[in-house]
Amino acid sequence: MPVPSILAGETGAPGVPSVRAASADAPAHRSVTLSDGTASLSLEFAVAAPEVSGVAGAAEQAAEGTWVVHWPLDAAQWTKLIDGRPELLVLGNARALLAEGEPFVQAIRELRERVGGRPVLWTPRVALPHRLALLTYLGIDLLDSTETVWRASEGAYLDLDSGTSEPERTPDLRWCECPSCRRSGPPDRIAHALAVLESERRAVASALALGRLRERVESRLAAEPLLAELLRYADGHLAGLLDERTPVTGTGLHTYVLRESHRRPEVRRYQERLLTRYRPPPSKRVLLVVPCSKTKPYRNSRSHRRFRSAFEDLPGAAGVHVVSVTSPLGAVPRELEDVPPARHYDIPVTGDWDEGERRGVREALERILLAGAYQRVIVHLDPNEYSFLRPGFPEALQPEWTMTDHKSTAPPAIGRLRDAISAALDLARDVPRSAMPVVREELESLAGLQFGAEAARLLFEPPVRLYGRPWFQRITDAKGTDLATWREERGLFQLTVAGGVRMLPAHPLEVEVAPGVPIRGDLFVPGVLRANPEIRAGDAVLLTREGALLAVGEAELPGRLMTELDHGLAVTVRHRAHGSGPPPTPT
Repeated sequence: MPVPSILAGETGAPGVPSVRAASADAPAHRSVTLSDGTASLSLEFAVAAPEVSGVAGAAEQAAEGTWVVHWPLDAAQWTKLIDGRPELLVLGNARALLAEGEPFVQAIRELRERVGGRPVLWTPRVALPHRLALLTYLGIDLLDSTETVWRASEGAYLDLDSGTSEPERTPDLRWCECPSCRRSGPPDRIAHALAVLESERRAVASALALGRLRERVESRLAAEPLLAELLRYADGHLAGLLDERTPVTGTGLHTYVLRESHRRPEVRRYQERLLTRYRPPPSKRVLLVVPCSKTKPYRNSRSHRRFRSAFEDLPGAAGVHVVSVTSPLGAVPRELEDVPPARHYDIPVTGDWDEGERRGVREALERILLAGAYQRVIVHLDPNEYSFLRPGFPEALQPEWTMTDHKSTAPPAIGRLRDAISAALDLARDVPRSAMPVVREELESLAGLQFGAEAARLLFEPPVRLYGRPWFQRITDAKGTDLATWREERGLFQLTVAGGVRMLPAHPLEVEVAPGVPIRGDLFVPGVLRANPEIRAGDAVLLTREGALLAVGEAELPGRLMTELDHGLAVTVRHRAHGSGPPPTPT
């Protein structure tokens, strides 16, 4: 443990304070002697920073419900820890692990996977102001100010942009808005550091509440190379846990500026579901590939309105499937433009695609082409910028490029687009002549992305009817009973009990309610017996007991946490099945 510079000095020099360390007799204790050159005081105390005393492979109970862990653990230690059902986990060697980078992330992953989300996790002496966002994002529940005070006491100046400045490079006067810096004279570095720490704590809490914590994390990466390193490891080792804790719904506009943004959980989830769950509407015969737009959803942009005007009055226009290519999502079919994050992202546009972005677009288009029933392909893209896509279009579909330069909305380009689509529709077979059946197919494709193909098939099994406007759709059965509703601002379906009954045989996103728990209102964690681990916050879920549907609602927690936590709201109930509520009050 280093000695603070304010106490460092030659022992024995009169009037000069000093600290001298010595070995203590008891383990995990320290003996020190304080001296001012004329008198001395010897102290022995338990080590305050446990990482310097613990040994790897140790898990010990420090108090009732509190366990101190020095990772990594062997099988016997893991068994002891899990059986102890800790309420507070202290990662004793957190500071040493953090200095190594990857082991810190591995330790968090293993603790959460083995012990679950129930215990509060404390990582002592790792928090600095610029690290708070990332440590919170990694799932650390409890942080202390020890490291912040320690660095400041050594003379470092802490700020959010440059992290920890070296003392010899720090000017005498550094001004910020904290009380210490605003007063005349050199600021009190410790007071300044604690003020910055508190300011960032509030900002992180706000970002967390607004669903913008990842953006806060990325904005701090330049302050310390270790942060970018840890985030890279987290996106790999903690990908499953980060995905679990990322809601499926979203609001507002989110910026995806850095390369690290392309690894966000919601991006990976969209890409994975597009490749594994999505099926293009079967009646679409002509695939039209177009560029994305800054305006979200794309259909409201000036450029996409021009594209649509080129063919919407043509016979069989409902058979044209518009798919936009974009980074970082890869490809966004027209019917998925409101699905988060497609409706909520903003990126810098340069026209310069790196190999990772190109691969994402190629894989998405390859999946769409393979799963669709297309007979022709029209590509309305800059032939130079998107030349990397040429090999991916099968010659059998006679791909036609309708742009000669980057001017996609110029009258000549729109004219060529219209001519190409008109010719493609004339040559294609079984082109739909009515739009309503195709709208039903588009909604089923969207439901497939949300619930899976089998559940979507059951929900839309004929007879079904559609009511509403483009921004709001009601799906009913033949008798007019509502099955589900869709609003563009949410982008995902909300279910009714009748819709849940239809989908139940496919067991999508199911939460089993514990015996004896009535559905009087919302469902809380103690009432959950089991939950599908694929459930994410915001998902439309089915509440069941012994195979019978009790209610439908929206998940407030990921499925795994519904059974790991002891308290909290699990599901907001929207509709209850008849007879699932409380018995009538006796009169």
